[in-house]
Amino acid sequence: MSLIAQASRTVPQLLLHLNRHLVTSCPSSAFATSSEPPDVGQLTTPAQLLGPESQRRCMEKMRSLPEFPRPKALTPSRREKQTSAVLIALCQERGTNEVSLLYTRRSRHMRSHSFQISFPGGRRDKHDSSYVDCALRETEEEIGLPRDRIQVWGEAKQLQLPRTSAIVPVVGVVPDFSLSELRLNWEEVEEAFSVPLNSLMLPKATRHTQFRSGYSGPVFVVDHYRIWGITGYLTHLFLHCLLPPSLLPDCLKTNIKFIRPFKLPPRMPHHREHSSSDPSMRT
Repeated sequence: MSLIAQASRTVPQLLLHLNRHLVTSCPSSAFATSSEPPDVGQLTTPAQLLGPESQRRCMEKMRSLPEFPRPKALTPSRREKQTSAVLIALCQERGTNEVSLLYTRRSRHMRSHSFQISFPGGRRDKHDSSYVDCALRETEEEIGLPRDRIQVWGEAKQLQLPRTSAIVPVVGVVPDFSLSELRLNWEEVEEAFSVPLNSLMLPKATRHTQFRSGYSGPVFVVDHYRIWGITGYLTHLFLHCLLPPSLLPDCLKTNIKFIRPFKLPPRMPHHREHSSSDPSMRT
C-alpha cells in the first residue's frame, strides 16, 4: 500500500528547502528563457535518456538531497519510526518508445486518501532485504508488474518527513512497457496509468498548490489527472534530477517561495442560527 498520499498535508514546510537545493545545484545557464518547452523526443533518444550517463547524473543528484530539520511546532509521531519505499518507474512505451512515468490511483476501498494519485510502493517489512526489495515487492503486489521487468537504477536518499514514515524513492526502467500487462489489486489500486515526460513538461500542466502553512507545492495536471502533494513534489524533484539543464523547461525552473499564510474569514452563522436569534425572522 502506498504511503505517499499520507504525507501530503504534513510536509509542505520541506518543499521550500528541497526546491532551493535543486535551484542552487543547477548552473546559471540552465535558467535561460525559451518560448517553447523542449521536446525530449526531438532533443534526445530514449537510449540517451535512459542510458548510463543519464542514470549516473540522475542518481547522483537524488542521493545528495539535503537534510531537513524538524519544524519546532511538530511533535514526534509513531509513524516516523516506520520506513517505506516507492518506485519511480521510467516506462519505455511499447510501439512508440516514448518515455513516461508510471502512477497509480489509490483504491476506493482504502480507509484514508482514497482515489489519490501516488507512485507504487508501501511500508518496508521485516522480510524485505532492502528498500529496492520493498519497492519491487509492493509494486508487484499492487499492480502485478514482475520485478524481473524492472531495470533498477538505485535508491535515492531517504526523505525524513514529519508525522509519517520515511520514504526512499527507488528509480527503475521498464522497457517495452504496456499497461495491458498489469494486473491490479483492486483492494489497493483503483487504476494505473502512465504520463509521458513531454506532457509533464508543458507549461499548461505545471501548477502549484497553496498550503495554509504558507508554502506552495508543485502540481501537475495532465488530462483529468491531478498529481500533487508528495507525489507531485517527487515528480518535480525527479524531473530536475533526470533531465539535463538543456532539456529542463522554464515552467519547471520556478522557485517555490514562502507566501504569507492567509487567514480564514470568521465563520458566518448559519441562517437557522441567525433566524432563531432575530425576532423579525420568526414565524
